[in-house]
Amino acid sequence: METAVVAADLAGALSGEGPFTVFAPTDAAFSALPAGTIEALLEDIPTLTAILTYHVAGVNALSTDLTNGQEVVTLNGESVTVTINADGVFINDARVTVADLVADNGVVHVIDAVLLPPVSTTVVDIIVNSPDHTILETAVVAADLAGALSGEGPFTVFAPTDAAFSALPAGTIEALLEDIQH
Repeated sequence: METAVVAADLAGALSGEGPFTVFAPTDAAFSALPAGTIEALLEDIPTLTAILTYHVAGVNALSTDLTNGQEVVTLNGESVTVTINADGVFINDARVTVADLVADNGVVHVIDAVLLPPVSTTVVDIIVNSPDHTILETAVVAADLAGALSGEGPFTVFAPTDAAFSALPAGTIEALLEDIQH
């Protein structure tokens, strides 16, 4: 986790005044991720930062402050859920293995799994993450529709592939994009 925090340039922020509650996965938890995941995250700092900030809350929450069913808002804006039962204390599905490591600016709870924030599934996310829709992505951005299509919806997008756009007469795509920009 230390390597990831440094790579995401969060060491300074987490050394700040706080208070912070950090749900810190063990090295074994990181090692349990699919092969290549850590290396890929170290190359994708925005995603790494989103994951790491999902492990930190801007409060000082000792184990005695946690209650079953409690929702704790993390620094990335999403919440984690506390479950307390006969099997232990869990943050989402990660079991707390060591609790209440008190620091000057907060507390650390060691967990046995890496927490992954909920994945956004807007139509824009699907278009942006599709290798077959780069021209549509360019058009959506050029038409200033990314924000609107990332909203509540619901939306249905009939999404032509790059191959479909390429089948248009020569110059059509360029002309359409030029028209949008004016």
